[in-house]
Amino acid sequence: MGSSGNYGMRTKMQQMRINDETARWFDTGDRGAEHKAHIMSPFGKKPWGITVGRDSNGSFLGDGWPQFVAVHGIGVGCYLVFKHVLRGTVTLKVFDDGFVIKPFGLTITVLSPAEIENAFARKPQFIVPFQTSFKEKMPIPPEFLRRGYISEEDLSRPKPAAIFSTSWHVDLEKDGPNVFFAGPLWPKFLEHKNLSETHVLLIKYHGRMTFSLETYGHGNNEHIEEETSSSQQSEQSPGAQSQEEEHVSTPKTPKRKRKDGRKPNNFRAPKQEDKVCL
Repeated sequence: MGSSGNYGMRTKMQQMRINDETARWFDTGDRGAEHKAHIMSPFGKKPWGITVGRDSNGSFLGDGWPQFVAVHGIGVGCYLVFKHVLRGTVTLKVFDDGFVIKPFGLTITVLSPAEIENAFARKPQFIVPFQTSFKEKMPIPPEFLRRGYISEEDLSRPKPAAIFSTSWHVDLEKDGPNVFFAGPLWPKFLEHKNLSETHVLLIKYHGRMTFSLETYGHGNNEHIEEETSSSQQSEQSPGAQSQEEEHVSTPKTPKRKRKDGRKPNNFRAPKQEDKVCL
């Protein structure tokens, strides 16, 4: 890769571009005051204060961001989910280039075992840039399957199924090592969610073949804003002090055709230049 590509990666490691809507989360209304983003560590430590800067290209996370990235082992190609929980404060989820939530403990050596264990406590989850072809069936990321979150015993049942929202029993279809959400109820479930290719899905696995799905709408090519349904709102903690919003940094997944006419594997790992997060 040329020097210009390497420079772009280093720049993104030093500064994280955010859109104007996200930048407004950190606007205190105090003119002349330096805006700060307070990012809660996935390890539950106190918030990191990161300067929100602005230049001719827009807003960005600046001073303090490189240190946050280094301590948390966040590398080029990760996908970040910021959730706005209080004025000026966000939480963070990090997904690897296989679209699966990052197990931080594998890369962190500067924190205590208890802090690392807390990072592993999150439910297994992955993100999916939605495509129209997924209305027929949608692949589960190979990396998610490789980690063994879903047991081979459950997948080997005569009619394996995934349960969404307690009432949607969606078939799981196996094709060699690949597993898909499929069957007659799958397109109806997606229609119920009113999805389009402007959405990204975040799917959590709760164990015992039970899943939940959250949807996000693109703010622009990089940032995705959470769309909270009425059912999701009822599940939020009554103690929440502010409306929660999420933005995700993620690439658009291009449609590709194979020369042999077969459908492409839609869960390719994006090329290095496709990754817009870091």
